[in-house]
Amino acid sequence: MRLAQEKIAQRRIQRKRVLVAMWVGVFWQDVQDGIQSWVSDNGGKWHLHLAAGPRRYAKTLKWMAGEGRVDGVISLYHGEDELETLRFAGIPIVVIDADQTFDLDAARGRRCRVASVVMDMDELGRVAVDHFLDRATFRCGGYVENYVGNDWSRRRGDACLSEFERRGLPTHRFTHHGKSCEPGSDKTPDFDGLADWLRALEKPAAVIAANDATANDIVTLCAAMDIAVPREISVLGMDDNPVICRQCIPNISSIHFDGFRAGRLAAEALAALIAGRKPPAPDALRYGVARVARRGSSASTPSAGTLVQRALDYIDAHACEGATLADVVRHCSYSRSLVMKRFREMTGRSVEKAIIARKLEEARRLLRETPLPAEEIAPLCGYETASALRRAFKRELGTTLSTWRESL
Repeated sequence: MRLAQEKIAQRRIQRKRVLVAMWVGVFWQDVQDGIQSWVSDNGGKWHLHLAAGPRRYAKTLKWMAGEGRVDGVISLYHGEDELETLRFAGIPIVVIDADQTFDLDAARGRRCRVASVVMDMDELGRVAVDHFLDRATFRCGGYVENYVGNDWSRRRGDACLSEFERRGLPTHRFTHHGKSCEPGSDKTPDFDGLADWLRALEKPAAVIAANDATANDIVTLCAAMDIAVPREISVLGMDDNPVICRQCIPNISSIHFDGFRAGRLAAEALAALIAGRKPPAPDALRYGVARVARRGSSASTPSAGTLVQRALDYIDAHACEGATLADVVRHCSYSRSLVMKRFREMTGRSVEKAIIARKLEEARRLLRETPLPAEEIAPLCGYETASALRRAFKRELGTTLSTWRESL
């Protein structure tokens, strides 16, 4: 009996007591799953305590640290008082710095045993913009900040707009200008300003929102102004909150951040600190995007038949007016590569060849039904000169204008 009690006591000593302080939400649930996954894979020797919200964290930490009941902390929060408590008690902490507002160097300068896990903003920008441009063509890219004006909102916008610019698109940012308010009070979204901003965008436009609530505002305003989503304005949110994303029409496409990876990285770094080792290098403690939840608010790849028919209709109506491949792509509102690929798959020829065929079809009609000379037929078929028409006719049909007319 005594031996069994000693073994139980020994196991309790070996188990590390870790305080996990964060908020309630999709991302933070993923973070918790990641932490628990790491613990399970490494012997299950941690006992986790959850504190939801900054106030509960502050009180729980003060009590647990004072009683010597905590061996390490993983936290979203990094207030000065809590850091001082941890420094004084020699307790390590890993900050999951989703806002990128934590000064890691300053904390280490105060001799805190600390590491931080941060979002890879470059990956965020790439994934968000790729979601749009890999499947469609847009005339501009936009970003709408959240109306509170948080630092994380601005940083997300910087990453996305920089990537739009790198890809050659004009960019526009909307910053709310709500009423002045005291710290802690609610701000008022500038819906009138946002509506004007959306109305002024060159369409089709790709718009990224700071979070899903902001994306919901955009979709709602577009509906009120008869702006088609996603045809005129394609919308992408962030955080992938199903309660918000699925309650409006169309449902909101959204970025799902890799909270699971963030949790595993945080647990790995904290284990190193608890053991007295150095944590992984800062570059290794980065998480990115798990996936993009594709819903109705962002342009999706159409069926091949729908896309090609749209292209053919445009060619039929505008080829003889001088329409080009670029004009067809712009009309279809999808990427150049997608239009060209689907068109060739369905018709067996290129868009350029289809344009030429339509122009020469009109030339043959005019040759057959009118006595007009080549000089007058050419501009009616989309050719600048009669020589250009003659060359195209000979190249594509293997005969000359005069010979074809004489054979009628």
